Amino acid sequence: MPRSKRPMSAMTVDVPLLVTADDRTGALEVGGAIADLGFTARLAEAPACHDDCLLLDVASRHVEGAEAGRAVVAAHSHPARRRCHKMDSGLRGNWAHEVAALLRAGHRVGVIASYPDAGRRCRDGTVYVHGVPVAEGPLGRDPRNPLPSSRPADYLHAAGCGDALPDGGVVVLDADDNAELRTAAQRCHTESRIPVGATGALAAYAALIRNRPTAVPPMLPRPALVVCGSLHPVSRRQVAELPAARFHTSEVDLAEEELRRGNDAVLATTDSTGPIAGSAAEAMASSVATSVQELLARDVVGTLVILGGDTAGAILGNRSMHVEGCVVTGVPVSRFEDHDLSIVTKGGSIGDENTLCRILA
Repeated sequence: MPRSKRPMSAMTVDVPLLVTADDRTGALEVGGAIADLGFTARLAEAPACHDDCLLLDVASRHVEGAEAGRAVVAAHSHPARRRCHKMDSGLRGNWAHEVAALLRAGHRVGVIASYPDAGRRCRDGTVYVHGVPVAEGPLGRDPRNPLPSSRPADYLHAAGCGDALPDGGVVVLDADDNAELRTAAQRCHTESRIPVGATGALAAYAALIRNRPTAVPPMLPRPALVVCGSLHPVSRRQVAELPAARFHTSEVDLAEEELRRGNDAVLATTDSTGPIAGSAAEAMASSVATSVQELLARDVVGTLVILGGDTAGAILGNRSMHVEGCVVTGVPVSRFEDHDLSIVTKGGSIGDENTLCRILA
């Protein structure tokens, strides 16, 4: 079930940049890229007076389309000088229904489903991940969100946006490289469109407002606990490449022993390739979160690394977080506002087989 939210009517601060996302991992991912531009990025339920980038997780990935649309419109009804919405770079979720709701609310929208630095490109209206049409690759067979198409326009038509495509209310913008990504972001800025896009696209848009890159990636205290709830084969290969002891998520005591020796440890769910019902996925994520909270309470973890959006949402809950930047492309490090634990979050499909090894080198 979606997490409960504080009523957003409390939002009265006019923030320079408001970014919504359909899940917590996506919000942190785009927040890391924006923090790298020199913004102070905070994931919270309402802005503070010092915020210059507020990230809002509207928790709409797994709800009905109409509910998702209402959540995004409600978030964007509050004061902000510039605003954008993070969509899944693999076209999963309710992003097309969210676009439809923004159009009905009077906004113009530019869809930019590209993140070239992470291997995501939109060319001739088709989204490719590492050169393969997204619906034909692993994301197309996602156990919870299988994809019917690799073309954003098909999703927009299905969500009732067919008339808005020819009249220009919504445009799908190609971006095959970073130069084209900047051009697409500039068009949204010039035409007063809300960019609905992948992390790379929204970072390109934010760079039009501020671009003072930070010089040093955040340091990660050790030992690290790596938690893999993602079933994506990329995440599973990344875990397999790590030179760390691996335990099932039920083996909390064994993982604690390894961490107390000063060694990194991995907690992973059982792998599966078949479809998973939403209730089963939520139960699995909740069980993983319970195991992780036990280990965190024992004060043996220097850095927590979480793979998978549902897993991250269950572990992190609704607590406010400060996003420090990215340790590698698409992988942010954050901290709770009331705790100094370093928390690295990674979408299941992000990176290559050596990404975790680079992060924890």
